[in-house]
Amino acid sequence: MTDPLLDIRDFRLHFDTFDGEHKALDGINIQVARGETVGIVGETGCGKSITAKSVLRLLPSPPARVVSGEIRFQGRDLLTLPEAEIRRIRGIDIAMIFQDPMTYLNPVFTVGQQLVDVILSHQAAGPSADRLNRRAARDKAVALLESVRIPHADVQIDSYPHQLSGGMRQRVLIAMALSGSPSLLIADEPTTALDVTIQAQILQLIADLVDEFHLAVLMISHDLGVVARLCRRVVVMYAGNVVEDAPTAEIFEHPKHPYTQRLLQAIPHLHADVQHLSGITGSIPNLLDPPPGCRFHPRCGQAMPVCARMKPVFGDVAPGHGAACHLYGEGA
Repeated sequence: MTDPLLDIRDFRLHFDTFDGEHKALDGINIQVARGETVGIVGETGCGKSITAKSVLRLLPSPPARVVSGEIRFQGRDLLTLPEAEIRRIRGIDIAMIFQDPMTYLNPVFTVGQQLVDVILSHQAAGPSADRLNRRAARDKAVALLESVRIPHADVQIDSYPHQLSGGMRQRVLIAMALSGSPSLLIADEPTTALDVTIQAQILQLIADLVDEFHLAVLMISHDLGVVARLCRRVVVMYAGNVVEDAPTAEIFEHPKHPYTQRLLQAIPHLHADVQHLSGITGSIPNLLDPPPGCRFHPRCGQAMPVCARMKPVFGDVAPGHGAACHLYGEGA
């Protein structure tokens, strides 16, 4: 990929705990092109959300500690920028939608007050000639609520979070994310707390906004159906490693890594007579003391002796399709 908008290179992140060093991310490589939608999937605890929060430097340090690597956005390494510069990027050039809107909306202020404050905060980081007064910021807030299809936005802007449904609250968070006109939108499980009908509406809204504003999106989800609907490319993570990276159709039709294959086998099929779902035996390893070699080998039915000794190198297994597995390495 030439000149990606976001380029995470060999990124390693550890947490210093009382029990020892928690090796959360072990050499992550992820690229997102301008206008591209990339999904990150994997079990709970595989490092999806930590990766996203690392991009915006939202993890407290300590205990979080960057061991190595770069996170380059528009050619600049975010890990080396001063905090004042990161604050000008956070929410303006890179925005994030979190999974639980009630956690990120203050219950004692109306959604309008909170959205206006976000808009004014973004304006304060820009040239003084472009800054809005509070009345103009409110007008922009109404327009943003209308853009995320909240009905009667001029009335709903004065509602408190508890007066809105879960889907409406999530739309408010999306409006906040769009308020800075970002070029990269990180969506961390944005539909987890919603029912299926509302989930479909939110996904369609994000897809429409991607087309309208030409956004690049990093979508984090454990739901492969969500990723299949919205994303052009899929990155599969396991225990702090990227194990597979390919176009969405290629991942679903020709998965290469045994972990990806088992994830797909666990999905129920609408027209198949299935007596029980196929799960993955075992559990995610304790990253205080991860297994040597491939971290998936204790749970892998295709493991070979080399898997326990040597970490597989991520490489191409087909055009545009990469995987980290000894099944495709030298001597396979």
